[in-house]
Amino acid sequence: MFSWLDHAVTAWIPDLGGLLELPTDVRLTVLAFPITLGIQAEAWLPQGNWALQRMVKDMGTKRRREFLAGRLCAYRSLLAMGVISDFPLAARDRLPVWPSGVLGSISHCTSIAVAMAAPTSRFYALGVDVESLISPSTVADIQRSVGSDSELICLAGAIPCRARALTLLFSAKEALYKALYPLVRQFKDFHAAEIVDCETKSLVLRLTEDWSEEWRCGACVKVQYIWLNDEVLTAICLPYAQPIHS
Repeated sequence: MFSWLDHAVTAWIPDLGGLLELPTDVRLTVLAFPITLGIQAEAWLPQGNWALQRMVKDMGTKRRREFLAGRLCAYRSLLAMGVISDFPLAARDRLPVWPSGVLGSISHCTSIAVAMAAPTSRFYALGVDVESLISPSTVADIQRSVGSDSELICLAGAIPCRARALTLLFSAKEALYKALYPLVRQFKDFHAAEIVDCETKSLVLRLTEDWSEEWRCGACVKVQYIWLNDEVLTAICLPYAQPIHS
């Protein structure tokens, strides 16, 4: 089923859903795409998918490679659900359009792409993000915009390296935004949520202001995370049975 896809890309990373302790009906696909191998992004395009080809034709090489890697992950996650569909393409608000009955989220960085998909009958929000480790020289420049000193102190117990802690905080807040934006349709900066707890595989973010009538200041969301060498992957899955805590 994946013959054309696996011919171009071979670095699928298996079993991360289990390591992240995600629900079994959430399909997670992670791809480490070979930027150093000189593979042209066009080789990843399935023949006859003209809508996707039109969407990427004016993108630069780096952007095209990352965009296609994310869509390949989404395509594979859908197939894992038993859903045969075209690649999710961006539409209103640049959000991917998923097939009926499917909720999903896509992210990519320089060398890793990820996508999650799950049934809308079970989940009302998904958010996934992957980020490369922030360089030590950049930490001081962006720390104030990403989080407060108290948040980094909270992270220090589990993650003593300041660059890794800031990267995780950045990614976790991105995953939260991706999960909630389709519900609230409100743009929020990094200070609209704060970390209040961190463990080995998960952390908790608390909203510091109202995001909507349903998502009020004080609501808390659990974020799962895992490190892949110098990249961190964060994921949020909110099933209907899960209450909003405050």
